[in-house]
Amino acid sequence: MPIASIQRRVSALETIVALTRTPEYAALTSSEIDGIARRIQKGEALTRVELDRLERQSPIAQGELLMTCHCGQVNVKRYIGIDLAEL
Repeated sequence: MPIASIQRRVSALETIVALTRTPEYAALTSSEIDGIARRIQKGEALTRVELDRLERQSPIAQGELLMTCHCGQVNVKRYIGIDLAEL
């Protein structure tokens, strides 16, 4: 089996184990999501709890911003003109 294939499988297993070990947090409220979006835009750091909550929920902010988190890295994608909340 190629090394790249093994690395992908190990990475997937690590993700599953990490998600099962993180505690259950309450869903982010719309005001919390907007606050996190503003802080990300300003370049401010997020706490570990906020990162964990983002990773579990992948919220939509302002209808067209999708926030995802993986391994502490936050990605914000903007889909201009598309209301993601309706999808």
